[in-house]
Amino acid sequence: MTAIPGAARTCRIDGCTRTPPPHKNRCSKCAHRIRLYGDPTIAAYPLDPITIDAAVRDHRAPAGMRLRERRAAGLTLTDHGLPAAEIARIFGVSPRTVTRWRARRRADMQQAA
Repeated sequence: MTAIPGAARTCRIDGCTRTPPPHKNRCSKCAHRIRLYGDPTIAAYPLDPITIDAAVRDHRAPAGMRLRERRAAGLTLTDHGLPAAEIARIFGVSPRTVTRWRARRRADMQQAA
Protein backbone atom coordinates (compact mmCIF):
# COMPACT_ATOMS: atom_id res chain seq x y z
CA MET A 1 0.00 0.00 0.00
CA THR A 2 1.45 3.36 -0.95
CA ALA A 3 0.86 6.62 0.78
CA ILE A 4 -1.34 9.15 -0.96
CA PRO A 5 0.59 12.38 -1.55
CA GLY A 6 -0.80 15.23 0.50
CA ALA A 7 -2.90 12.94 2.72
CA ALA A 8 -2.79 13.86 6.39
CA ARG A 9 -1.09 11.24 8.55
CA THR A 10 -1.35 11.06 12.30
CA CYS A 11 0.79 9.55 14.99
CA ARG A 12 0.11 5.83 15.56
CA ILE A 13 -0.27 6.32 19.34
CA ASP A 14 -3.94 6.32 20.35
CA GLY A 15 -5.26 9.77 21.15
CA CYS A 16 -2.40 11.67 19.48
CA THR A 17 -3.37 13.89 16.56
CA ARG A 18 0.09 15.25 15.69
CA THR A 19 1.70 14.61 12.32
CA PRO A 20 4.85 12.46 12.45
CA PRO A 21 7.91 13.16 10.28
CA PRO A 22 7.71 11.69 6.75
CA HIS A 23 9.84 8.64 7.54
CA LYS A 24 8.37 7.87 10.98
CA ASN A 25 5.07 6.52 12.29
CA ARG A 26 5.16 8.41 15.64
CA CYS A 27 5.44 12.12 16.31
CA SER A 28 8.54 13.37 18.09
CA LYS A 29 6.69 14.10 21.33
CA CYS A 30 5.30 10.55 21.58
CA ALA A 31 8.69 9.08 20.61
CA HIS A 32 10.33 11.07 23.42
CA ARG A 33 7.66 9.93 25.90
CA ILE A 34 8.21 6.30 24.87
CA ARG A 35 11.98 6.64 25.41
CA LEU A 36 11.32 7.95 28.93
CA TYR A 37 8.39 5.83 30.10
CA GLY A 38 8.02 2.90 27.70
CA ASP A 39 5.58 2.11 24.93
CA PRO A 40 1.95 2.45 26.10
CA THR A 41 0.80 -0.01 23.44
CA ILE A 42 2.73 -2.86 25.09
CA ALA A 43 0.95 -4.65 27.91
CA ALA A 44 2.58 -4.55 31.34
CA TYR A 45 4.29 -7.79 32.30
CA PRO A 46 3.53 -9.47 35.63
CA LEU A 47 6.00 -9.23 38.49
CA ASP A 48 7.99 -12.36 39.28
CA PRO A 49 7.61 -12.98 43.04
CA ILE A 50 10.44 -15.55 43.06
CA THR A 51 12.93 -13.00 41.69
CA ILE A 52 11.75 -10.36 44.17
CA ASP A 53 12.01 -12.79 47.11
CA ALA A 54 15.53 -13.82 46.04
CA ALA A 55 16.64 -10.18 45.86
CA VAL A 56 15.23 -9.44 49.32
CA ARG A 57 16.69 -12.61 50.85
CA ASP A 58 20.19 -12.28 49.33
CA HIS A 59 20.41 -8.46 49.34
CA ARG A 60 21.53 -8.47 45.70
CA ALA A 61 19.81 -8.11 42.36
CA PRO A 62 19.65 -11.33 40.32
CA ALA A 63 20.70 -11.11 36.66
CA GLY A 64 17.87 -10.04 34.37
CA MET A 65 15.82 -8.36 37.07
CA ARG A 66 13.45 -5.82 35.54
CA LEU A 67 12.93 -2.27 36.79
CA ARG A 68 9.47 -2.92 38.23
CA GLU A 69 10.81 -5.95 40.09
CA ARG A 70 13.75 -3.95 41.46
CA ARG A 71 11.31 -1.28 42.64
CA ALA A 72 9.11 -3.87 44.40
CA ALA A 73 12.12 -5.51 46.04
CA GLY A 74 13.52 -2.11 47.03
CA LEU A 75 10.26 -1.18 48.72
CA THR A 76 10.24 -4.52 50.54
CA LEU A 77 13.78 -3.83 51.76
CA THR A 78 12.58 -0.38 52.87
CA ASP A 79 9.95 -2.13 54.99
CA HIS A 80 12.79 -4.20 56.51
CA GLY A 81 14.54 -0.97 57.56
CA LEU A 82 17.40 -0.70 55.06
CA PRO A 83 18.55 2.83 54.25
CA ALA A 84 18.16 4.28 50.74
CA ALA A 85 21.93 4.25 50.14
CA GLU A 86 22.16 0.49 50.79
CA ILE A 87 19.13 -0.29 48.61
CA ALA A 88 20.62 1.87 45.85
CA ARG A 89 23.89 -0.06 46.06
CA ILE A 90 22.09 -3.40 45.84
CA PHE A 91 20.10 -2.49 42.73
CA GLY A 92 22.61 -0.24 41.00
CA VAL A 93 20.51 2.93 41.12
CA SER A 94 21.03 6.26 42.82
CA PRO A 95 19.75 6.89 46.36
CA ARG A 96 17.49 9.56 44.86
CA THR A 97 15.77 6.85 42.79
CA VAL A 98 15.00 4.89 45.97
CA THR A 99 13.62 8.08 47.53
CA ARG A 100 11.37 8.55 44.49
CA TRP A 101 10.15 4.94 44.76
CA ARG A 102 9.20 5.60 48.37
CA ALA A 103 7.50 8.91 47.55
CA ARG A 104 5.50 7.29 44.75
CA ARG A 105 4.32 4.55 47.09
CA ARG A 106 3.25 7.12 49.67
CA ALA A 107 1.37 9.08 47.01
CA ASP A 108 -0.35 5.92 45.75
CA MET A 109 -1.38 4.99 49.30
CA GLN A 110 -2.76 8.47 49.97
CA GLN A 111 -4.67 8.44 46.70
CA ALA A 112 -6.17 5.04 47.51
CA ALA A 113 -7.34 6.21 50.93
